[in-house]
Amino acid sequence: MSKLTFASLSFNAANTPVSEQFDDIYFSTQDGLAESQYVFQEGNQLWEKWQLHLSEAFVIAETGFGTGLNFLAVADKFQQFRSAFPENQLKRLYFISFEKFPLTSTQLDEVHKHYSQFAILSEKLTACWQPRQSGCQRYHFDNIYLDVWFGDIAENLPQLGDLYNSSVDAWFLDGFSPDKNPEMWSEQLYNQMFRLSSQGGSFATFTASSAVRKGLQAAGFEVKKRKGFGKKREMLFGEKPLDSTIYAPNYPYFYAKNEKVDDVAIIGGGVASLFVALSLLEKGKQVTLYCKDENVAMNASGNLQGAIYPQLSDDDERNVRFYIHSFDYALQRLAQLKSQIEFEYNANGVALYAYDHKTAKKLEKMAELTEDETLFTLCSATELSEKLGLKVPNGGAFIPQGGWLSPVQLVRNGFAWLEDKGLNIVLSHKVEALHFSQGKWQWQMNGKTFQHQAVVFANGHTLNEFSQANGIPLYPVRGQVSQIPTTAELQKLKCVVCYDGYLTPKSTSGTHCLGASHIRDNAEMDFSVAEHGENLAKLQQNVTACSWTDGVDLSENRAKVGVRAALRDRVPMVGAMHHFEQQKIQYANLYNQLRRKQAVETADIFANLYMVNGLASRGLTTAPLLGELLASLIANEPVPISEDIWHNLSPNRTWMRKLLKGSAVE
Repeated sequence: MSKLTFASLSFNAANTPVSEQFDDIYFSTQDGLAESQYVFQEGNQLWEKWQLHLSEAFVIAETGFGTGLNFLAVADKFQQFRSAFPENQLKRLYFISFEKFPLTSTQLDEVHKHYSQFAILSEKLTACWQPRQSGCQRYHFDNIYLDVWFGDIAENLPQLGDLYNSSVDAWFLDGFSPDKNPEMWSEQLYNQMFRLSSQGGSFATFTASSAVRKGLQAAGFEVKKRKGFGKKREMLFGEKPLDSTIYAPNYPYFYAKNEKVDDVAIIGGGVASLFVALSLLEKGKQVTLYCKDENVAMNASGNLQGAIYPQLSDDDERNVRFYIHSFDYALQRLAQLKSQIEFEYNANGVALYAYDHKTAKKLEKMAELTEDETLFTLCSATELSEKLGLKVPNGGAFIPQGGWLSPVQLVRNGFAWLEDKGLNIVLSHKVEALHFSQGKWQWQMNGKTFQHQAVVFANGHTLNEFSQANGIPLYPVRGQVSQIPTTAELQKLKCVVCYDGYLTPKSTSGTHCLGASHIRDNAEMDFSVAEHGENLAKLQQNVTACSWTDGVDLSENRAKVGVRAALRDRVPMVGAMHHFEQQKIQYANLYNQLRRKQAVETADIFANLYMVNGLASRGLTTAPLLGELLASLIANEPVPISEDIWHNLSPNRTWMRKLLKGSAVE
């Protein structure tokens, strides 16, 4: 995991923030806000472009987030635009920014307090601002999306992969001056800008450097000059010619882009469906949910308590990055939902108990990999006992921002709230077979035909009942969670403790959740007395010599059985449904084609058919980001994740790994 270096910030005599890394000011000492509006908003003619824009989303990219002043100014201007033109087809703004040396939330506060007109936007940003690793983090401001890519722009720009080709409508070419920051103002930057820019996409920059002008022209931009801001004599602006060549995807075997749709059906009634529906509704889609049960959250999402924390491993850096991105995004989304709906939520942390030597060593490796005590910190036995509220003989690790919530309350109350936002929910409706006809997915139920432009499979382990899921190695995992009454000792437990199982603190109902059994390739839903006893045995065998594990009463036989869907490589799948049988033929000679540098066809997919699945036991942590990612794909709008992670989540990844190595696929 790439560790971030934060900005060293000071203020000069004019009270303008100065970067000590670059010995340069963040914005004009004369008037930073006026400079931002003149150079970037007027230089790109944003107000005029917004009125004439032909799609629902406008995308701005910026080279250097800095203090966030450019974002605050353009977000405020976009809000004014939406108020002035409420019927205009442009509904959403995406602001994509890059930052190698991020400020802390305290430093942002210090700068933003001089701009009281942006107080609401600033408060929303700093409340969830916690740069933790390189890569993309998405922040929500109603119909404005801020994607900050932390880390080196030279590494991050290529990670805006094939899905971003020709998608950026305007560039704020900012950052510190070319003589102070020559590494950023490079040929690679200009070429990536050109790839990413839409036909006719514009740029504007405060500098008039001849090296910058020549670099942009060499990349293919038309470059012009105008009067600079304040004392600056000139500045550059320009655009990508309308007749420019559109880049073909570098990774056509993962690339899966569909036509625009407005009407989407979701199959499934759990936490994954909830967040897909939320993000789709925010992007203006008509959404209908079909659930086979008499109520939502009847399967694994129906648990009374569930832990939320990232699944950190000591052997897969890419998976770690995915789970940290997911965790940070989930914390933001849950805070938003908490202000709208009721659900139990306790963010007192999650303790990982080192119940044996092997586990202790693994936790030590995870600490080395993360290098971030705000995320993950090792604890002695004394320290862990203090965090738990109960004494344990071994140490372990602690995730301070983790916690637990009530999945059943979150999902049911969340869906009820979304119904008020326009979601249509159809219960006791089991979709059994889909076919595509006349541009729509159709199925029959009780003699009636149902049809939608697009369909999302969010139906867990039952995905494999559909022929379109052929080739996806999903398997069911039965899990029984015991619900036990509290005791005088157990009610002292302050946070979730995980071992080879887990125990939650007392809920408002006076019970704890003790879990969970894990039986692969088993989808049975009946209560098991044996698994009930095994849950307690795991606690007592792993957390030894602790009197508080005694006296647990199992006699009520209260438990929740759920069946989760899992994949062997420990990350979910999300995206368009790839056609397994067709791709086996299509890419039968892929290894040799790539070796010979021959052209490769774009992946054969099922039109407007999508999935999100394989969340296993981390649904509360991953569902929010997966839902946003999938909704962005369906809307053909910017996705909030790097290309390497996105490929690792692709539904065709398992057979493509074999084909890319030249191995046969059965």
